[in-house]
Amino acid sequence: MKHLTTEWPLLKELEEQLVRTLQKVFAVLLAALLEEIDQQLAEARDKRRYQLKDKRPTTIQTLFGEVTFRRNYYYDRQAGAYTFLLDAELGFDGAQSISPCLEETAVELAVECSSYRKAAHTLESIVGYAVMSHEAIRQLVLEAPVSLHHPVSQRHGRVLFVEADGLCFPPGERETGERRENPGDSRGMETKRFAARAREPAPLPP
Repeated sequence: MKHLTTEWPLLKELEEQLVRTLQKVFAVLLAALLEEIDQQLAEARDKRRYQLKDKRPTTIQTLFGEVTFRRNYYYDRQAGAYTFLLDAELGFDGAQSISPCLEETAVELAVECSSYRKAAHTLESIVGYAVMSHEAIRQLVLEAPVSLHHPVSQRHGRVLFVEADGLCFPPGERETGERRENPGDSRGMETKRFAARAREPAPLPP
């Protein structure tokens, strides 16, 4: 047992090195894939409508770390506006620099964890660095579709509350949904109802 205990730090270090290496490989492969899709869109586009202006770099945050790539920037003669065909094809806003998978994971963590800060720390442990602040996660929750607010466990009668520091379930409020005043609470944080009681949440997709 003593021998195993002395080996754990080395094993942990090797695991962390492997994870970081895989993250770098993933970033390179994803960037190459996105640029390949963008090139195919450029070749198949309506050249009379979409005028190629230049290539612009962008960096997005993913569950596997930062991914930087270049995508074509067009002028849409028909709409009279500039656009990225890759963004439209993939169905996301590249300017937000957050991948859809990372955004959804952050929202789910915020719902499951006791606060936005804990959700941010959990996300940091997954990605390997502070990928998103607790305030950024709070904004994502406020803007996310209602369906993402339901926890994986799908407990009925669950109520979400927003505090200055995150989502919480104060003692005794799970069932009543009412605020209980605590005279000894020195934080002075006002708890507001975030969503109505989810009596019949939508079922999870298969």
